[in-house]
Amino acid sequence: MSDPQPPVIALSAYEHNGKAFSLAPQYAAAVCRAGGLPIVFLPQCPEARIILSRCDALVLTGGGDISPDFYGAACDDSIHAVHPDRDAAEIALAQEAIARRIPMLGICRGLQIINVALGGDLLQDLPKSIGTRICHRNAEHNPIMHEVIVLPDTLLGGIVGRDTLEISSWHHQAIANMAPTLRINAIAEDGIIEAVDMPGNPDIFAVQWHPEHTAAGDPHQQALFNWLVQRATRRIARATAHGETKRPSGRKDARKAANAVAAKPAPREPAKSQ
Repeated sequence: MSDPQPPVIALSAYEHNGKAFSLAPQYAAAVCRAGGLPIVFLPQCPEARIILSRCDALVLTGGGDISPDFYGAACDDSIHAVHPDRDAAEIALAQEAIARRIPMLGICRGLQIINVALGGDLLQDLPKSIGTRICHRNAEHNPIMHEVIVLPDTLLGGIVGRDTLEISSWHHQAIANMAPTLRINAIAEDGIIEAVDMPGNPDIFAVQWHPEHTAAGDPHQQALFNWLVQRATRRIARATAHGETKRPSGRKDARKAANAVAAKPAPREPAKSQ
């Protein structure tokens, strides 16, 4: 009998300085440590939704600011690194993953995407909105560590088994009005929402910080990736029990499918306001 194959975990890539698409290697390393098989794809490819039929879970990664067009706000002059094609694609992916109950972990921008996809909106610049009592992003363009408070009886509390966490932060935006279907799991001392889940869907979780930065040395951060891979494994087991074919069988087929999606260039089109 062959060994069970690892869950395939899709990681969204992002544009880097307008010259290349990339993804920090810490994301994939954390997935590997959790027992998953990471594959990287470009969300703005026209066929990107195919990835949801080729994977067992999805990670929406960090990156630039989300265009305020998608949550009906005027654009603040602090907005930067906006890619409306990526925004539109990831919002659609998040909505479809939720509808299909595909396990999904949102990281930093990924949390914001999930909130916007479900009808929430964002604070466009934290220093302007709430001040700088807690520094969420420093001027040296390096992540900064600060503490978050884990709320009781939440998914995050169950995952990490703690009521506080030291986290690696690198963002200047955050949830303003939270989507009604989400629930707060953690906050910073200044009240910023740092983690959310979706009580109606136990496969959805997101954090405002970057757990991949410190997961190699911090088991509480690694636990977030372990949770995702465990949810993906359970989804495979459910599909197998019901005789479903969820994705191509075999590691080679999964890699081939992801590479086919990632290889196609994405046309840049103006995003429609929502």
